[in-house]
Amino acid sequence: MICTKCGSLMDQTDKNSFSGRVIREYLCRKCGHTDCEDDGVALWQVLHDAREQDEAESAARPATNPPPTQHQAHPPVQPSPRSLWQRLTGVFRNRTD
Repeated sequence: MICTKCGSLMDQTDKNSFSGRVIREYLCRKCGHTDCEDDGVALWQVLHDAREQDEAESAARPATNPPPTQHQAHPPVQPSPRSLWQRLTGVFRNRTD
């Protein structure tokens, strides 16, 4: 930023965005003049507002796939008639070379 008093280049001393707007403060080292510049809405504020709007739209939309009301139990697993060892070695016993 250029100083409005003396025309020299000013140094940025502070940048605030906690208010939702980007405010930059400048200081002229030559004459001591300070100035502020408002750069508009802060990015975090834009993202925050967009998220709130998206959440409001999602809440207003009816659920397309409502969750099941009752827990459906899986059928019990039937144990295999053969043991694990028989199942593992069965591949080799049935080979005909």
